[in-house]
Amino acid sequence: MDNAKRENRLLFCALTLFFFVFLESTLFFQTNLAQSGGHGPFLSQLPIQGASTLGLLAFPLKNRLVGEKGRPVFMGAATVLGVACLVGVAFASSPLAIVCTGAGGFFLIGLAGATAYWATCVRSRNIARFATLIGGSHALGVLAQIPLFKFTSNHLIEAVVLSAGIIALGAINARIWPPRSALADFSALREQRGGNHLVSSKFAGWRLDHMAPRTAVIVIFVLVLLFSVLFNTLYTFIDIDSPWTSQYTNVTPRVLMAVGGFAGGVLFDLHRARYLGIVMFWMMLLSVGAMLGVEAGGPYVIGEAVYFLGSGVFTTFYTAVFIWIAQFLRAPDLWCSMGRALNNVTAIAIGAPALLVIDLTNPVAVVVLLIPLIIGINALLFAAGMLDLQPRPRGDEVAGYAAQQAGAPGSAGNITPGQAAVGERTPAAGGNTMPGPDDSDASVKRAANGMPEAAEGPTPGAAPSADDAAIDPEAHLADFAGRFSLTPREIEVLATVTADERPLKHVAADMGISLRVLQRHLTSLYQKTGTQSRVGLTKLFWEQPPPATPRAQYRTP
Repeated sequence: MDNAKRENRLLFCALTLFFFVFLESTLFFQTNLAQSGGHGPFLSQLPIQGASTLGLLAFPLKNRLVGEKGRPVFMGAATVLGVACLVGVAFASSPLAIVCTGAGGFFLIGLAGATAYWATCVRSRNIARFATLIGGSHALGVLAQIPLFKFTSNHLIEAVVLSAGIIALGAINARIWPPRSALADFSALREQRGGNHLVSSKFAGWRLDHMAPRTAVIVIFVLVLLFSVLFNTLYTFIDIDSPWTSQYTNVTPRVLMAVGGFAGGVLFDLHRARYLGIVMFWMMLLSVGAMLGVEAGGPYVIGEAVYFLGSGVFTTFYTAVFIWIAQFLRAPDLWCSMGRALNNVTAIAIGAPALLVIDLTNPVAVVVLLIPLIIGINALLFAAGMLDLQPRPRGDEVAGYAAQQAGAPGSAGNITPGQAAVGERTPAAGGNTMPGPDDSDASVKRAANGMPEAAEGPTPGAAPSADDAAIDPEAHLADFAGRFSLTPREIEVLATVTADERPLKHVAADMGISLRVLQRHLTSLYQKTGTQSRVGLTKLFWEQPPPATPRAQYRTP
C-alpha cells in the first residue's frame, strides 16, 4: 500500500512538473521571440504546439527502442538537451534561432509529457481518484507559474527555475517510466476481454463503458476534436479583445484555469463519472453564452471568467478520457497522450483562420456559425449516454440478465461474458465464498479452524425456491436493482456471482476484469444491500420477496 501511494505521488509530481514546464516554457519562448522582433502569439503556435505534438506522438518509438538499462542514460541526455535548448532561447539574438532552439525544446517536453501520461495509464487502476489526480496536478502546475510573473523581464531567473523544473521532471520520469512488459500486459488483457466491451472501475457511469473499444475511441476522438475547435475559437475572442494585457502574465486567468481543472477532476470522479457529460455540456453552453453576452455589451470580465474556468475543465477532460481508454486499445502508449496532441493540432489549425474570420466578420455571426458544432457535441454526448444522470443498461441487457437468471430457453445469446445459465448450476457444496485477497473459500478456513459453518441460507448455485420461481425474473431483477440503486456493472456482477459457485477468480477472468475490481464491486453490493458475504447476497436476491408497497420502477433508456 505504501509503495502504491508513493508511486501515485510520483505520478502527481511528474504531471505537475510537465504542466508547469510546458506553460512556463510557452511564456518564456513567446516573451523572447517578441523582444527579438518575432511574430505574435498566434504565429508562434507552430513551434510550440507543433513540436510538442511531434514529441508526444514519437513517444511510442522511444518506448519500444530504448531498453531498460538505457533509460536512465536516455532521460539524462534528453534533460541536458532540454536545458541547452532553453539557454538557446534565452540568449539567441535572431527570431530564427529562437524558433529553431525552441522547437527542439518543445519536442523534448512532448516526450517528457508522454512519459508521464503513459506511467499514469499503466497505474490508473491503482489510483482511487483518477480524474482528481489529473485535475489537481494541472491546477498546481498552472498556479506554480504565478510567482514567476514578476520576473518575466529577467531571463536569468526564469531560465534557472525552468532548468530546475526540467531536471526534476527528467529525474522523476526515469523513476516512473513503466517497463516494456506493460505493453505485453495490456495486450494480454485485451485478448482476455475479447474486445467485446470496455470494462473499467473508473468511468463506468457513462454508456461508453459498454461500447466496443473501437466505437468508444471514435466517439471520444470526435468529441474532443469538436470541443477543441469550440474552445480554441473562443480563445481567439479572449486574446484579441481582453483588457488584460496578456493571459500569460496575469494571475486571474491562471487561477480560474486552475480552479476549473481541479473542480472538473473532482466532479468527474463522483459516482464513477456520472456527471462528466453534464459538466461538459454546461461548460460549453456557459462559455458560448458568455461570449455572446460580451459581444452584446455585457461585462467582459464575466465572459473571460467563464471561458477560463471551462478551459481548465476541458483540459482535465481530454487528458483523463484518453488516458483511461488507452488501456483498451492497441498502442496504448500512443493513445494515452492523444488528448493533448489533438488539442495542440486544433490550436494550430484554428488559431490563424479564426483570427482572420473574426477580423472580417461580425463576431456574433462567428458564434452563430458555431451552432452546428454545438449540435454535434450534444448529439455525441447523448449517444454516449453522458447526459443521463441515472445511466442504466439497455433494455436488451436487462432482458439478458433476467433470462440468464431464469434459465429461459434461447437466452444463451444474451448472456454476457462471465455469466452461466441457471440450468448449468452445480449442486451447492456449502461454500461461503467471500472476496479476499487470494479469492479463498471462507468455509474451508472455518473448517480448518474447527469453526461451525455459518447458516446464512442457500449457497451460491442453489436452485430458487418455489416462491422465487413464481416471481417474474425480469421484474424481480429490475425491482432488486431499483430498490438498492445498483449500477449497470453491479447488476452484471450480481447476476454472475449468484448464478453458480465458481471461484471468484474464474468469474473475474470470464468477465474480463481483475479479481480486485470484482471484489470492489462485491464490496459495493454488500454495502448497498446490507449483506456481508456472497452467500448472504445470494440469499437476499433469491428469497427476499418484492415489497408490498408500490415499488420504484426500474426505467431503462
